[in-house]
This record gives sequence, structure tokens and C-alpha cells, in this order.
Amino acid sequence: MTCPTCNSDNPDVAFYCHKCGTSLRGSASTRAGSYAVQSSEGVNQFALISTIMPATNRETADNYRWAMIASAVLIIGATAFGLLPIAVAAAAFLIPVAYLVYIYDVNLWEDAPAPVVVGLFLVTGGLSVLVSLIFYRWVFESQFLEMVGGSARGEATSLSIPALLIFAILLPVVAEVVKNLPGVLLARMPQFDDMIDGLTFGVAAGTAYAAFETIVVFSSVFTSGDFRTEQGLSTWIVVIVNLMVVKSLIYGTATGIAVAAFSGKGEGYDGFTPYYVKNFAFAAGVNILYWLGVRLAAYLPFGQTIGLLWGFVILGVLVIRIRVMMQAALLEAAIEDAAKAGTSKRDSFVETFCPECENMLLVGAQFCIACGTSVRSTSHQARKHMNSSPQGGVA
Repeated sequence: MTCPTCNSDNPDVAFYCHKCGTSLRGSASTRAGSYAVQSSEGVNQFALISTIMPATNRETADNYRWAMIASAVLIIGATAFGLLPIAVAAAAFLIPVAYLVYIYDVNLWEDAPAPVVVGLFLVTGGLSVLVSLIFYRWVFESQFLEMVGGSARGEATSLSIPALLIFAILLPVVAEVVKNLPGVLLARMPQFDDMIDGLTFGVAAGTAYAAFETIVVFSSVFTSGDFRTEQGLSTWIVVIVNLMVVKSLIYGTATGIAVAAFSGKGEGYDGFTPYYVKNFAFAAGVNILYWLGVRLAAYLPFGQTIGLLWGFVILGVLVIRIRVMMQAALLEAAIEDAAKAGTSKRDSFVETFCPECENMLLVGAQFCIACGTSVRSTSHQARKHMNSSPQGGVA
């Protein structure tokens, strides 16, 4: 069976082209609606784990999902008991630590040691602390306290426009520049030039920045001397959920989009192209929208809850944006590779099994012919779990 898109030969039983992922048994919409990273999901489906952890299969994705849900419940429980120092610290680092475990667990880069990503985490964290101290302590502390005090009293008339401009517009832009720097530097290296690598570095940097910024902003919780709090716990629960889930993932997914655009769709990184500039502007823009919504909602009744809901809306937009972006990149890059003579470093190099449906992957394949899952998102951990030989060079 010949693929109508790339003219590659496929077995007669194939449902998808093994080179470009085109649907061979259905319409074009069949492929367009099936997410290439996990073919059992739709492209426009709000699925966090397969979006920010593309190298997981369904089984491992469920493990991470339930582990984080259980951890979140424990953190909320600590908040309900008034153990704010524990709750704030755990909420800040839940997603970043889970992401570090994911990178180590799936062995995303067999020839790249874990210290590379740990170094990315620590460097971004150090820059986050520096920027946060400048904005929240050293230069603009009076404007921040004025804004927080006015919102705590619910006095909308006391809203400071200069403070709003500083903390809802200037700071998100500066933060996005800082979050992009470590990821962009790593994405320039030949062993990390794939778009999935760029996405991974961006999410790691963004969540690390969010964690260390949270520690600086809420440092009074750790220095107050009161280990247990009994007042305003219902409000604190909303704040903790925002810090633990919404803020961390908005920072991570936004930066992931920008750094993935720097990596580009084909082999080798694309660099500072108009495509990157557009996606960087998008990342900075959604952070501005998020903080504008949170800062303004704080002056309203139930402002913390409104801000949390607003954050979930922003996060939903970011998740769908990543999935559409990755879908297009995986399919377009595969078509480009199929048009070239020889093999690509993205191809499977040995006979192995699809991590999603466990059917045989053809040698030299970029997609499973049975379910259409992309080989590029197949992890070393998943291949090892199926007793298959690792595919060298696949990220």
C-alpha cells in the first residue's frame, strides 16, 4: 500500500503510514483528530500528562497522574491543618520535582546525564530568586505591599496603576526572558535539537522559576515563627491550589511553547526566527493575561477563587496550543524526512513494539502502522519495559 502523502510503501494491513503518519484507512480528519503522541487521545483534548510529559505511555502516564493527585491531596490536607510552611514549600515544588523524576524515569536522553536537567533547574531557580528579590524586595517592595494591602481590604479605589503595570506586565515579560535563557542554550546543542527536547527544557525551566519565585514571595510564611495557622484557612487552600497547579503549569507550558519553537520542527534548531518571536510573544502575553486577571480579581469578593478559575482558563488554552503545535511538528517533520533519501535519526532502528498498542514497529518507522503513535515520543523506559532493544537517537 502506497502512502498518498509521502509515497512510502506500507504493508496492506497498515492503518497509518509508518513514515509520515498519514491515515491510510480513513479520511484526513482521522489523523488530524488523533494525537500523534498518544493516539488514543484527541488533539484538542485537555490532557495534562501526555502534553507536558510526551515520553510517557498510557500506563506510566496514569502512574504520574495518580501520584500527583495523591500528593496534592496531602498538601491540601496540610493546608487545612494550618501547616502553611510545609504546604507552601510542597506546593511550590510538587510539579518541578515530579518533572525531574519523569525525565530520569523515562531516560529521555540515554547519552545525557541527569545533571544536565538538574543544572537547568538550579540555574533557572537562581535567576528566579534574583529577579524576584529585585521586584518583591529590593526595588518595588513598596508598590507590591501597597497593591497587596489594597486588595486584602477589597478597596478597588486604592488600586495602584503603576504597581499593576510593574507586577502584571513588566515582571511577566522579564520572567519569560529569564525562563527562556537556559532552555534556549541547551536547545542549541546537537543532542537536544528536537522540538520535544525544547518543550521538555521549557517546561522544566518554567516550573522551576515558578517554584523559587513562590518561595521568595511567601518567605514570610517561613520566617513568621508560627508553624501552625488557624485563620483564613479556606482562602489559603485556594491559594495553595493556585500555586501548586495553575501557576506552576502556566509558567511551564508557556515557556515550553517558546523553547519548542526555538528548537523548530526539523533536525537542528531553528533559532531566533519569526516563528520563535511569535511564540515567545504568545507565552509572555498569556502570562500577562494571567497576572492581570489574578491581580484585578483580588479586589473583588471571592477574588482568590475567581483568580484560580481564570488561571484554569489560561492553562486550558496553553495545553491545547502545545498539542496542536506538537501535532503539526511531528507530522510535518516526518513528511520532510520521508522525502529525503536514507534514514533519519528519528526513525526506529530495530524491530520493537509500539508503547501504546504493543504492535510491532517497522524498522525505519516514525509512526506505528496500527495506532499512529509517533516513534519520536517513545521513551527508553517504555522500550525497556517491553523487553525491546532501545532505539538509538530517538528522543
